[in-house]
Amino acid sequence: MNRFDAYITYYLYETKEVSLEKIGTLKAPASFSPGDGQAAAIEFIYDRKVATSEGLINFIAEKAVKNKYLITSDLESHFAQVREFINIGKSYEIPDVGFIKANKSGVYEFLPYSEANRPARITTQQTKRSKNTNRSALQFITVLIVIAILAGLGWEAYQYFSKPKTDTTAITNNNTDTTTNTATPADTTNNVVSDTAAAVQTTNYAHSAVINAQYIFETTASLLRAQTRTAQLKNFGNNAGYDSFTNNNTKFYSLYILKPTKVSDTLRIRDSLAKFFQKEVSVRIASNR
Repeated sequence: MNRFDAYITYYLYETKEVSLEKIGTLKAPASFSPGDGQAAAIEFIYDRKVATSEGLINFIAEKAVKNKYLITSDLESHFAQVREFINIGKSYEIPDVGFIKANKSGVYEFLPYSEANRPARITTQQTKRSKNTNRSALQFITVLIVIAILAGLGWEAYQYFSKPKTDTTAITNNNTDTTTNTATPADTTNNVVSDTAAAVQTTNYAHSAVINAQYIFETTASLLRAQTRTAQLKNFGNNAGYDSFTNNNTKFYSLYILKPTKVSDTLRIRDSLAKFFQKEVSVRIASNR
C-alpha cells in the first residue's frame, strides 16, 4: 500500500468526495466517518477523463509538508501505476473504504470495504494457515521418525553391550617378564599383541572372579609414541600404561588400559574398547610384580 492511499481515505472522511485521475470519483454519505461501517453506502462513478481533486493535492501537500507541484507529479505517477495494476486484473485497495477493480468489460467497479467483501483476504489467510499447519504436521512426523530410528539404534546398542557373554575362553595369565617376550608384531604402530603371542602360563578362572586385566590396544617400537599416547589417555582419566618386550634385538612397547574386571565381563569390555580405539584389543592379566 502506497502512503498516498491512506491520505485519500483521510481526505474522503473530511470532504466526503474525492476524484482519482483517470479512475473515477468516490462519494460518501455525510455521516461517513472512521469506523462507522458505512463504506457500503459509498458511490463510485467511473470516469477515464477525470482529474485528481485539487483539494486532495493540497491536503497531501499540507500533511506531508511538501511542495504542491511535487505532490501533483507523485500522484500522477502513483495513479498511473494503480491503473496498470487494475488493468492486469488486480484490485486497488483504499484503506477502510473499499476496492476498485476492472470487470470483464474493462470498466472499473467499486467494492465497499466490509466483511462481505473480504473473502479473498480471509481465503489467503486460511491458505497460509493451512500451509503452516501442513508444514508443522510434516515436521512433527519427521521428528517422530527420527526419534523412532534413534530409539531403535539405542536399543540395539543396549542389547549388544548388555548381553552377557558365555564364552568360556581362557584368560591368559602373564607371569613372565615382558622384556623377554618373543612375540613378533606385524605392524610396529597399529597392531596389537594377540592373547597367545607371549610365552605365558594359561589358567582357567571362574566367571565371577575379578582379575586385574590389561586391555592391550597398540604395540609400537617407538618409546616416544608409547609415552605420549599413555600420557594423553591418563589426562582423559584412563588408567593407561605400557610395558616392553624384545624381539629380534628390537624393543617393542605394549600400550594398555588397566582395569579390574570380572572374567564374565572381559569380552564385553574388550569389544567396547576395540570400537573406541578402532583397533583389535587383546586381554592379558597383569603381572604380579
